[in-house]
Amino acid sequence: MTEIFTYNTESNIVEKPLEPYGICTEKHPALHSIIPEYTLPIPNPVINKTIQRLQLTLRKYSGIGLSANQCGVYERVMVLGTDHFNLVCINPKIIWESKETEIALENCLSFPGLTLKIERPKEIGVEYLNGSGTLESQNFQGVTSRIFQHQLDILNGILYTSKVGPVALRMAKKKQELIIKKTQRKFK
Repeated sequence: MTEIFTYNTESNIVEKPLEPYGICTEKHPALHSIIPEYTLPIPNPVINKTIQRLQLTLRKYSGIGLSANQCGVYERVMVLGTDHFNLVCINPKIIWESKETEIALENCLSFPGLTLKIERPKEIGVEYLNGSGTLESQNFQGVTSRIFQHQLDILNGILYTSKVGPVALRMAKKKQELIIKKTQRKFK
């Protein structure tokens, strides 16, 4: 297989194509850290590459939300989306949330096969900088609201496993073990 390189004529630099990140699992310290706000000017080459790699990683693992610290990158950035919807959020914040909540199933790329029922506000108002550095304000509801809240929790060092009781977590982890064993047998 031939490796492809890109030549940047403005800076006379030969660049390799960007690779997706790996995903950190539950014991990684990045998942338990409160990630500080990003303070450098946006856009810039460093944050642009980080965003591109996060988007590649999200697609590689068929996710719908990913925070930079899930990849061991200590930047306050998250990406959300599918093939039809993409959102880059730098320094995301929830500025209001509805009193009405709902319980729904959640998964996390850092906890493969672990599905938990989590209660969250049904609707939220948010602010974030987009990939161009422009401040955006939006209201989210439904799945987008849930994904945003889940990813923001991760940037704040809060894992969804802390939002359920010990019995529910233990039962979910038993199901997770069965899923992992079944998957391993399938690919042997």
